[in-house]
Amino acid sequence: MENIKFEISPYQDELQILLENSKVGYMSIAIDGRLMNVYYTKIDEHLEGKGYAKLLLDELVRYAEEKDLMIDPECDFVRQQLENHPKRYRGIWHD
Repeated sequence: MENIKFEISPYQDELQILLENSKVGYMSIAIDGRLMNVYYTKIDEHLEGKGYAKLLLDELVRYAEEKDLMIDPECDFVRQQLENHPKRYRGIWHD
């Protein structure tokens, strides 16, 4: 079983996904008050298409809900997911 972890970078500018303690992707973010901007999602090329971006999104949503933040999705992937599942993301989506 893969050892997957998530962490916010020390400067709070990335939500990172770590596989076996090695960073394999991230979402570029900025938190301003209660608003979390998500600029883009990057997954290592050899892992693209394997669901890691969706795992990052799930963690992003969990973090936003825990910290009572609204997500402003400038990232195409995040915006598409929020638009495709409006009921799931109601209450945390700042459009």
